[in-house]
Amino acid sequence: CAPDKCHPFLMKPVAIEKSPRAAFFDLDNTLIDGSSIYYFVRGLVKSGILQRRQIASFALENYKFRKQKQESMTAMSHATKKILDFARGRSQQLIIELCEEIVQEFLPKKIFPNMQRRVEEHQSIGHDTWVVSAAPIEIASIVASKLNMTGAYGTSGEVIEGYYSGELRAGAMHGINKAHAIKELARVKAYDLSQSFAYSDSANDLPLLVSVGNPFIVNPNKQLQNIALKNKWPILVA
Repeated sequence: CAPDKCHPFLMKPVAIEKSPRAAFFDLDNTLIDGSSIYYFVRGLVKSGILQRRQIASFALENYKFRKQKQESMTAMSHATKKILDFARGRSQQLIIELCEEIVQEFLPKKIFPNMQRRVEEHQSIGHDTWVVSAAPIEIASIVASKLNMTGAYGTSGEVIEGYYSGELRAGAMHGINKAHAIKELARVKAYDLSQSFAYSDSANDLPLLVSVGNPFIVNPNKQLQNIALKNKWPILVA
């Protein structure tokens, strides 16, 4: 087909869309190499807010995450609790400003170039693009903004009068919560999920992946690779 009539990576004609479509991207090990929470904590150490010894457990979990290509629920719960404990009583504006600096530092070095191009391809044909991540919403939103994406969903700590309470009322943006989030978003935005896209490296995101008509697997471990092959889902190496 003519270049201007083809989908840039599916290589088939693009029909006039009756309903808008969206592409949903996991963050850690999908858009970026490694764990955004680790980079956040490392940034806090660099800024002098945390002591260097406090980064050790996060560094270990980041190493395991990159090697095993699988999120540990225990590690995620531990990391989330640590972040909430750190945020308790602190100004949301302060945390946002810190996240701006931290994302500016790690994103250019850690984003997978192939996945950045994938985001841009979706944008070039008019798809909305979203980060959907268990990472703190402050980080997810800033990453989305830096990549000119439509927006982000992430784990949101409770904020009362501009300060974090240290509580996580809505739970982490993880597993089934991601599927619930994009289904509600689709209802509001009138997205056709059967024609939309999702990208993830984790079997924990199967609820997200099966919620769309076009799931893509990125940097999978053996378990997710087998699931992808069984379902004939495309596998990408970022």
